[in-house]
Amino acid sequence: MAERIRESYLSANERALEHFFKKNLPPQWKSIANKTILTLKRKAPVYILPNTYTVPPLTTNAGYLALAKKNGRKDTCEIQFRIERHDDVALIRQKVRLYKEIRQDIEKAYERLQLKFLCRGISAVECSISGGKGKNAALEYLRTRGILAQKLEVTPLYRVGTLYLYPLKNQCVTPEHDWYVTNTKLSESDTLLPFEAREEIQIILKNMENIKFWE
Repeated sequence: MAERIRESYLSANERALEHFFKKNLPPQWKSIANKTILTLKRKAPVYILPNTYTVPPLTTNAGYLALAKKNGRKDTCEIQFRIERHDDVALIRQKVRLYKEIRQDIEKAYERLQLKFLCRGISAVECSISGGKGKNAALEYLRTRGILAQKLEVTPLYRVGTLYLYPLKNQCVTPEHDWYVTNTKLSESDTLLPFEAREEIQIILKNMENIKFWE
């Protein structure tokens, strides 16, 4: 009864937002929304293992998790969005356009410096300390990326009706999926455990492509 009363006070957009995440979140996650903030939260904690620890060859998933519990840091895994209602679509498009231009400039820097070839599949951070032939190019890329990433503002990238979702910075997403390139809780050399948590985050973000506000 109390839940029906609560829902009766929600707008159609708010009900649609709740329904979307109830339907599209993995079972291990829950959504919590108020008028201004949407939080997607993993029910069980995660562990973040820095790359300073040497992992023995052929380590199992359980072995990785045990190592992370002993030597890593325990954390909650949350992804938060600011919720705003907008009727001025032109203003929102302008914000998204600027965001896309900066992200494209970062991608162009990666291509111009030929890091895909020089770094042979490892991250730019790892490449910059490897001592290989890609080191200087990787350092230049990281400097350029850092300058451009500072210009990335919190942007309304998703929409349900007239409600826009702004992904916040410093969230529990893996670096390759970070909306703002360098503002995730995880560094490019950290390992997120259990491995299932990484897969769950990928599922959430893939499902959110259905409500992406894009030109």
